Formats: sequence, C-alpha cells, structure tokens
Amino acid sequence: MEIITLEAASKVPVPFDARIMHNSGPVEVIHILLRPGETVPLHDNPFDVLFYVLEGRGELTIEDEVQQVGGDSLIEIRTGTLRGWKNTGTEPVRLLVIKMTGTKF
Repeated sequence: MEIITLEAASKVPVPFDARIMHNSGPVEVIHILLRPGETVPLHDNPFDVLFYVLEGRGELTIEDEVQQVGGDSLIEIRTGTLRGWKNTGTEPVRLLVIKMTGTKF
C-alpha cells in the first residue's frame, strides 16, 4: 500500500496548482486547486477523462457549452473533446482529474 499526501505529490508545471496523486498503469489522477479567477484553458486529450469536483463551484466549458458545476459532481469527458475550467466564485475549487490513459469508459 502507498499513501500519497497532497503536500508530497509532484507538481505539474502549469500556472495553477496541479499535483500528480497517482500515475501508473492505465490511470493517472491529478488534484487541481483553482483559486478565484484562475482557469484551465480549453484543451483536449487523446484519452477519456473523469472530473470529480471535491468542493467549490466553477464554470466547466465543454466544446461551446458552459455549465456551472459544484462539489460532489462527476463529469465524463470523451477523447478529443475540448474542455476548460474557470473559477468564477470567491472560494477555491478543488477537483480530481482521472485520466483513463490506457482504457475507455
């Protein structure tokens, strides 16, 4: 068994707080903290992704659709779909990104 704390997790070189919580086999798990006003620019990936919002509220853009998403929500994003996040509130948004790098759902 291995326990990874957020503080000990490797940082991802992006302009917001993102940390690799797990990266082995067909799955990678990233913890993202978006402070008010911070964004994850629109992008796509060559694999399916799950977002689980731990706390906070933010705007999730999927292609040309914008949704308000809050805590305890799970979002499925298929391969090649443009997506981006923005914290439009006054509190931090914390989410887990589960990258299905070796499998599909």
